[in-house]
Amino acid sequence: MRTILNIIWLVFAGFELFLMYILFGLIAMIPIITIPAGVASFRMALYVLWPFGRKVVK
Repeated sequence: MRTILNIIWLVFAGFELFLMYILFGLIAMIPIITIPAGVASFRMALYVLWPFGRKVVK
């Protein structure tokens, strides 16, 4: 079931959000002060690409 939901998510919203997070991450890497935001953006991009079946832990 998770695989089916992930494929549906990827087709309808996941890929576009993934590209936006990657683009923002690249832009955030330009100034030194926003590098942590860029790294967080890359991590979120992977989560947005294939979200179902993952757990967020602190």
